[in-house]
Amino acid sequence: MKSNVFPSTRLRFTQLTAAVIAAAALVACGGGGSGNTVVDKPGLGLYTTAPNQLSIAAGTSSTYTVGGGGGTAGFVSYKASSSNEQVVTVKIEKNSLIITAHTGGTAVIQLVDSAGANVVLNVTVPTNPVSSLAVAAPPSVTLVPGTTTQYKINGGVGPFTAVASSPNVVALSTGSDTLSVTAANPGTSTIVVYDRTGVSTKFELTVSGSSDSGALYTTAPDGLTMPANASATYKIAGGLGPYTVSSANTSIVEATVDGGALKVNAKGQAGRTTLNVRDAKGALIVVSVDVTADSAVALYTTAPSTLTIGVGEAPSYIIQGGIGPFTATSSNTSAVKASVTGNTLSMAGAAAGLADVVVFDSTGTSVKISVTVPGTPSTVPLYSTAPESITVAVGASPTYTIAGGAAPYSVTSSDVNVITVTQTGTTFTATGVKAGLATIAIHDASGTVVNIMVTVP
Repeated sequence: MKSNVFPSTRLRFTQLTAAVIAAAALVACGGGGSGNTVVDKPGLGLYTTAPNQLSIAAGTSSTYTVGGGGGTAGFVSYKASSSNEQVVTVKIEKNSLIITAHTGGTAVIQLVDSAGANVVLNVTVPTNPVSSLAVAAPPSVTLVPGTTTQYKINGGVGPFTAVASSPNVVALSTGSDTLSVTAANPGTSTIVVYDRTGVSTKFELTVSGSSDSGALYTTAPDGLTMPANASATYKIAGGLGPYTVSSANTSIVEATVDGGALKVNAKGQAGRTTLNVRDAKGALIVVSVDVTADSAVALYTTAPSTLTIGVGEAPSYIIQGGIGPFTATSSNTSAVKASVTGNTLSMAGAAAGLADVVVFDSTGTSVKISVTVPGTPSTVPLYSTAPESITVAVGASPTYTIAGGAAPYSVTSSDVNVITVTQTGTTFTATGVKAGLATIAIHDASGTVVNIMVTVP
């Protein structure tokens, strides 16, 4: 009778030897970090959500999911290396592959698991520098309530986000390269647009009354506190121009009117005074001004520029500098809620996700805080029912489902002239516009991205 002990032992020895050799090879090849991970489905091949061919702008990073691999072992480790670290560097953090582009050129990234399986990615970093972020809107915009206007976003690195200093005045939404502004209520707001790297640009927007015969108003608060030698500019509108302003004590504050702009200059003497703003019909607005002995200081908060808070947590921070009163707004209120009381900024984690909290002073100067609210890690990586590469005929509109990762999701097209996307919750529809190539990017709340290569024949 033959025994199966020795063949079984020989097989296990062979598997162990292969794993040791693969691990040694990983150590020898260098690269960007590794770690042991439990294999959810032993036998599943090594994979990454990164496409085999990808382009990343210099100065930016892209994150993809790594999974599978390890052969039949219960644990797996990953290693990644770049053939040209001057162009691209790469690192592994748990199940994330993070690729950072530095300068124009090409590089080959090799992803290897502890069983010796590998995936090769070809990365191109365009030599043309990313142009400066700009919104094709005039420096000052006036809209009537109920109207919606779109502006082209030029330069920068998408996707883009936008926030308003007065969310009750306007509603904002961003597309792949557009900003949509819907006027809601009379008032003024500073609109700040950010690209993925944190670069920003802003412009001022006024929502007027139904006609020019509306009541006289100014964007200056009724009670204004300014440090000595500081200056601030506010808008005057409504009523009947021309407008005038007078200061009850010019040794404390001087004020002038230039068209529709009210310019307030605090002198070197601390104290209190009032400004009387009038239109040609005699309508009056009184603004009280307190000038402190402190010198002018740029707006800042005690909150770090990058912050992680848990669901249910509500830390508070102090706002300093600038010219009050202060306001705060969140780019994603489903994840982070922000409020200001006096000079105290409060942020509350509502649900897992990412948000930019922007603090404004009364002059429109702003400070941004990038907030992450972590959630329970998903056991399923972000994915969609669309394959890595799809072909969509002109006029065709296939629909796909998004799942895994951390909701909510967002879907964008790299070229809306070739393919457009319409998202509804966990589904999106891709519509072919004209022949060409484009990439559909699916983002989840944790920053993970899945790219789908699209060909419109």
